[in-house]
Amino acid sequence: MRATETEKIEALQRQAKALAAEAQALNETYRRTTWIRFVAVFFPVPFVVVLLRLELEPWHYYLAGAAYLGFSAILYVIDTAASDKVDAVTRAAGRARQAYELASHPSARS
Repeated sequence: MRATETEKIEALQRQAKALAAEAQALNETYRRTTWIRFVAVFFPVPFVVVLLRLELEPWHYYLAGAAYLGFSAILYVIDTAASDKVDAVTRAAGRARQAYELASHPSARS
């Protein structure tokens, strides 16, 4: 019976470590790709407007503004989904770590 408890505790520890590693990897990937997404959204439209400002008709500015708002909305959706995924994995890693700590310290259970 003691061996199965030890095996369960070791399995919890492995799960906690795996989830923590996954959370850290996702967080680093999110931080690394976020600035690329922001540059891809917030740079092209203003750059084109500044570059072609002497060639644009007045209605082109409305089109550029709509494109800017549309790209911003798309970025918001994509970034929110990526952030939520990182947050979910981080919370799962925290719960797994708590479960391991509670299982490995019998005096903490009471």
